[in-house]
Amino acid sequence: MAEGELKRSLGFWTTWAMCLGLVTCSTTLMTLSLGFGDIGAGFTVTHILALAYIIIVCLAFSELATMYPRASSLELYTSKALGRAAGISMGLWYGFKDIFGFPAESALAGIILEHFFPQVPWWGWAVLVLSVFMAANLFGIVVAGYAQLMLLIIMVGSYLAMAVIGFVVGAPNWAYLGQTFLSPPASELYPGAPPGLTSAVVLMLMGVWLFIGMEVAGPLAEEVKNPARTIPLAMISSMVTLFSVEQFLGLSWAATVPREVLLTHPYHVGAAEYLLGPAGGAWFALISLFATGTTINSVMAGATRVLYGMSKEGYLPRVFGWIHPRFRTPWGSLFILYVLMIIVIGSAATVLGIEAPFTLALSCSFVFTIVYLFMFFNVIALRIKRPQDPRPFKMGGPFKVPALAVIGIIVTFVILVYTVMPPYGNVDILTYGGIYCLVLFLIGLAIYYAKARKMPEPA
Repeated sequence: MAEGELKRSLGFWTTWAMCLGLVTCSTTLMTLSLGFGDIGAGFTVTHILALAYIIIVCLAFSELATMYPRASSLELYTSKALGRAAGISMGLWYGFKDIFGFPAESALAGIILEHFFPQVPWWGWAVLVLSVFMAANLFGIVVAGYAQLMLLIIMVGSYLAMAVIGFVVGAPNWAYLGQTFLSPPASELYPGAPPGLTSAVVLMLMGVWLFIGMEVAGPLAEEVKNPARTIPLAMISSMVTLFSVEQFLGLSWAATVPREVLLTHPYHVGAAEYLLGPAGGAWFALISLFATGTTINSVMAGATRVLYGMSKEGYLPRVFGWIHPRFRTPWGSLFILYVLMIIVIGSAATVLGIEAPFTLALSCSFVFTIVYLFMFFNVIALRIKRPQDPRPFKMGGPFKVPALAVIGIIVTFVILVYTVMPPYGNVDILTYGGIYCLVLFLIGLAIYYAKARKMPEPA
């Protein structure tokens, strides 16, 4: 292996764990609690629609990542498909997206820990958790991958156990599940949304959040063994596994836990306390910390590989691409992202308050949805512009007009119209996510005109 190169060491199970680990986060549990608390089993409709959408996203990423298995991933796909200015902007969007995502996780984890240990403020707990799991990435991707796999076994086992306990210890209201599945009630989270399918669709950004993170296989493609087989199999199978576990747990809560408990913080921890008392709350608080840890683990692994790749291609300063000579991990990007996250945690503590997790999570989901939209455009553009490039995996459809990519574009616009625009959507999410995308797009243009415009096109 040449100096400055990443080590190809991730097999199926560690890749599967990294895909699943980014998704099984504390804010996922919060979203399940809020979604099933808001419209009962109607959230199953939202969840099914989100799974169908995310499988199309997985297929698009599988085609792109196996065509170009490089750490720069999303930036490289977009540069080849839509031009270098767009590619740089995409790399920045994805590389720094967790200015929303991690503060959401840290805020929730901190609120839960402060509930049990009020001597330390939530932002202090958040910094500690971030630091521990950042260290796991410093010592190598294999360490991070196996740490992910061990934590996932504990977490998924606990999710299943809590679901069984709910159905056994609680008094399941089966009629409520059937009624709300066939006719979802009006959403309380989105005031003004009428009952029925509209209330299920208006929660779609929450549904998408339950799956976001599987695309981490793209940035890790340089470190995956047999990427043409491993990447699509790991992404899709991890999402189907996740859907099954989340449904079991969410329906258990909807049937046995009062709506007002599910809709108020500490959300999932409150549901566990309702079913099992303080011991149950402590148990799920610990599981929530594990979930936050796996998220930080995957965030650091995926986002820093994109920044590393952009540095290697000359778009970002060399410090982003510094690889530790022994552990073969991008310490430069890791430390920069770590510092930025610490700054945002401090800002969130003073500005956003206790409602931060929900708003920040949906803002991050908005950014991801924009990213997914561009991945569909990339598939179509590359089919037209670069038909000669090898495609070890194809998402299907006519070669120059892949039907699934077109469907993905249409569905993405439907999601955004219903969830962030009037009359039903949360316009604040459009504001936060839109400003983020615009600012980094302008920075991307500045990088392009100042430096990248004169560089040769990517091979």
